[in-house]
Amino acid sequence: MSERAACLQNFPMVIVVVLLIVTFATGLKSTTPGIFLHVSYNDEPKMQSGLLVVNCSVDTKLTDIVTVISLTVLGPKPYGNQGEFDELAVIDIWSKTPKLTSDLEDSKVTIHGKASMEKDSHPYLFMSWNTPTPGSRHEYKCVANGLDRQRQPASINKAKKVEFSRAGCCEKIDSIDSQLREMSEKLETFKKNLNFQIKMMAIDKSRFDVSNVSKNRVYLASKVQAAFKIQAANEACKSSGGYLVEFDDDEEYRFVYDFLHRTGGANTFWTGGNDIEKEGQFVYFNSKKLVPSLTGWSHEQPDNANDNEDCMEIRLNYEGFNDWTCDESGKFVCEVELSR
Repeated sequence: MSERAACLQNFPMVIVVVLLIVTFATGLKSTTPGIFLHVSYNDEPKMQSGLLVVNCSVDTKLTDIVTVISLTVLGPKPYGNQGEFDELAVIDIWSKTPKLTSDLEDSKVTIHGKASMEKDSHPYLFMSWNTPTPGSRHEYKCVANGLDRQRQPASINKAKKVEFSRAGCCEKIDSIDSQLREMSEKLETFKKNLNFQIKMMAIDKSRFDVSNVSKNRVYLASKVQAAFKIQAANEACKSSGGYLVEFDDDEEYRFVYDFLHRTGGANTFWTGGNDIEKEGQFVYFNSKKLVPSLTGWSHEQPDNANDNEDCMEIRLNYEGFNDWTCDESGKFVCEVELSR
């Protein structure tokens, strides 16, 4: 039996365990992998005091620190004036013997520990003392100092807030609400990343050239020039998760224009803008929203030449928008929102 196991066996505890498991497709890494801090309180019925246990340990296989030079436990002192983070005990590779801070040396605090230069060692620092039932929240911290894999100085730590009650051993994981919020945020990020991948996989890359991502959107340019049919083009966009492009501002237009200029293969690229329903009032085909005031219109456009130019195109040789006959040949542009 190891020294650590022996010392733990000497302190039987009544344990109430609350285990919360949240599982989804990808694991969520701890912010401080490889360093562990356990705090518990054994409160036997009818006893005036119970046993408070603080155990700090490091698994060098799980952390970037390969050599732990010292371990320190900080927290409120068992006796006397208590600060928020007083140094309670320390162990290092030179003394190899755990030491209490000077004003605790004569106290009835039990301490065990191990520190070693050996590879894949498991240094630990264990403290316990009898104390009346704590009635408030306390915070303890475990700090490991050592050398990382590049033999550079490094430090990691683990802190835990605990709240005790008289209902046996009641270790309340630091702010369960806070941990749930953190888990929820990570899950939300995971869902967004997953949705991004699903959206990108849905794009038919045999039919469309794809732009870089801009403001959580990508833009698609059809690869084949054909007579423009606005409803059919919008349906083709929908089959790849988007709709005929709708410009919100000039910045978005410039991004798409630069993408089309690089893509090439045509002079005309059709958008969702049109005034089919009411001459002079351009709206977007998919959303039916009014086309905002944009500076990208070419000189003296739109002009509704021959009284039959009802669709809004980007014409590269004009370097801007132009109204043109809706069934003319060209490519069309789709917009895909990756967060939807």
